[in-house]
Amino acid sequence: MNVPAGAAGAPGKPDKKDELRLLVNSHHALITIETGEEERVEELLGEVASELGVGFYVWSVTSGLARKGGQPLYNSEQPEQALANIAQVRGDALFLLKDFARYCEQDRICRRLREMAESFRTVRRSIVISGASLHLPEELSGVAAPYRLELPDAEELLPAVREELAEAAQEQHLAVLLDGAAQAQLAQNLVGLPREEALRLLRKCVLARGKADAGLLADVAEAKRGALRQDGLLETVRRDTSFRDVAGLGHLREWVRKRQSALTAEGRAFGLEPPKGVLITGVQGCGKSLAARAIAGEWGYDLARFDAGSLYDKYIGESERRLHKTLELAQKLAPLVLWIDEIEKAFASASGGAESDGGLSQRLLATMLTWMQDREGGVFLAATSNNISSLPPEMLRKGRFDEIFFVDLPGEASREALFALHLKKRGRDAAAFDLAKLAAASEGFSGAEIEQSIVAGLYTAFGKKEQLCTEILLGELRGTQPLSVTRAEEIQSLRTWAQSRAVPAD
Repeated sequence: MNVPAGAAGAPGKPDKKDELRLLVNSHHALITIETGEEERVEELLGEVASELGVGFYVWSVTSGLARKGGQPLYNSEQPEQALANIAQVRGDALFLLKDFARYCEQDRICRRLREMAESFRTVRRSIVISGASLHLPEELSGVAAPYRLELPDAEELLPAVREELAEAAQEQHLAVLLDGAAQAQLAQNLVGLPREEALRLLRKCVLARGKADAGLLADVAEAKRGALRQDGLLETVRRDTSFRDVAGLGHLREWVRKRQSALTAEGRAFGLEPPKGVLITGVQGCGKSLAARAIAGEWGYDLARFDAGSLYDKYIGESERRLHKTLELAQKLAPLVLWIDEIEKAFASASGGAESDGGLSQRLLATMLTWMQDREGGVFLAATSNNISSLPPEMLRKGRFDEIFFVDLPGEASREALFALHLKKRGRDAAAFDLAKLAAASEGFSGAEIEQSIVAGLYTAFGKKEQLCTEILLGELRGTQPLSVTRAEEIQSLRTWAQSRAVPAD
């Protein structure tokens, strides 16, 4: 897969230690790192301490406070004792306190940390609090500087992947049949996971396969999909759809084809900007979600579904954290089509003001809009909506989405193509059916309703011990009241809205 400019691993990317080094040099006495990658945090801080020529101490409640590589200081296991020992250390230093946030609610520890932070401001002495989930009291959160440890990119994972494969060959006597390019692609397939989790997943796949060959790349990609699915918000989806599986939508197809030029080296040299995204709205059952997924297949991008409806969390601050994490992960997985189905489920309430949920929906919307406007290339947002009028107007203006497409009920030619497509999908020869007659009889039917008429026809034919034929399908169509009849007023209102606000997809 060709990785466009701006994707992970692109040249000129700042070193992960730069910001951390800057925080220490600018005398930030209290730094927080919210992550479950404890070993990686310790390695990173050790490297920064070594480069700055300062001491490096690590504390945990089980082992106490110890200089890296040395013995724990006597009587330093308890949190308050650890702080007393830190106060006695002379010279510039970094102090990593693991899972320390849970003790900061205690008055004496909170007070002591604030006093130490004040006294550290004239020297390079920083206390770093790490943990998988950090909630500091207000007295400390105001003076703490957060540092975001991003997920590792392919470049950072590659040395560990090579080491893991070498270990499999040496200790497990497994055949490693991957050249340098395949190993680099293997590292790319692991992007989106914490380092240790990525290596455990790789180890499991190698052992299960019994060798490291070309098939390992697909095994790892599938295993990563399963791992990300457990997180609940972002689910990587197998890329198995293109516009060959979609009938009609000629304008949308042409738009996608033209924008693909911006993903090539020639297009970038010409000055074409990478497309940001599209919002696809329209009548239910007319292929909005399928069209969004087809873009990934056309461009050869990975596809991930963002479950925006599951964004809200009962804990204060957790919803915002989950959204930040999801958007960061999407950027790491670039090049990617980020598919948000029924986007109004997450952001419709933001248009009604802040009273209903204490301003949470407004904060989430602000975060999403900022990301949509300022994100790097490599992530294309494909969103669908059944009720676009409920979305806040800020989300619909130019710059957020490149274009808004309206998918209407299929015309006669598209209905013929839909019957041919779904008959072929079910192993039937479309030429044996009167497609023109079926298209004429299905006026007002959506693509989903046409597909269901074929499904129902198959049951009818099987019950009659006959082959599926045009007459059976016509009978199913006559016995169906389509959505265009049962909800005619809503569909007409949607069409009226789209006339001056959206581009016809077909």
